[in-house]
Amino acid sequence: IINYLMLLGWSLDDRTEFFTRQQMIDNFSLERVNKAPASFDPKKLSAFQDHYMQQVPLKQKVAMLLPYLQRAGYVAKPTPCDVGPQLTRVVEAAGDRIKVAGDILNYADFFTADDQLAYDEAAFDKRVRAPGAAALLNAYRAALAEAEPFEPAALEAFTKQFIASRSLQLNDLIHALRVALTGKAVGLGLFDTLAILGRERSLRRIELALRHAEAPV
Repeated sequence: IINYLMLLGWSLDDRTEFFTRQQMIDNFSLERVNKAPASFDPKKLSAFQDHYMQQVPLKQKVAMLLPYLQRAGYVAKPTPCDVGPQLTRVVEAAGDRIKVAGDILNYADFFTADDQLAYDEAAFDKRVRAPGAAALLNAYRAALAEAEPFEPAALEAFTKQFIASRSLQLNDLIHALRVALTGKAVGLGLFDTLAILGRERSLRRIELALRHAEAPV
């Protein structure tokens, strides 16, 4: 914020935008302040926020995001031992999609109890209730129970082989699978999602989605 505010009506040159605190002190002078009124640009401020957020070390970023999950009721206090490693994996997979600390709430489905996962019903109807989708999910669930190792690269190779063996396209499965796992049509990479949830939770969520698909609409 300070970096952005300094550039409202002041500049060092026509190319330098990012300054350390000491560089601000060393370079700022009233002589270079423009006489014309400055214009506040929220998008520019967001760009500065994004830049600096991406510089935050992973461990520090995890500590920064955790309180948002706790205040929203997704994580208990004191923090359970398994939350730190799981949150770390979510933050790594999300990458630069986390621009402000509150963006972690876009991935709250990872911290939601499996039987409390809410579905985007429009996406669920389109993907999971589509003809043949439930049967394919059920077959995939049975195969997934034996997949090893349960990590992104191996899961991607396993899933592609599963699809190829049925002469299908990857899109025939992945959209329905994403909704079953997260309740949403968009999110982290699908194979990161599977690995972060782990085998037991992934199988459980697919099972719950299949039950939901059978319920009266």
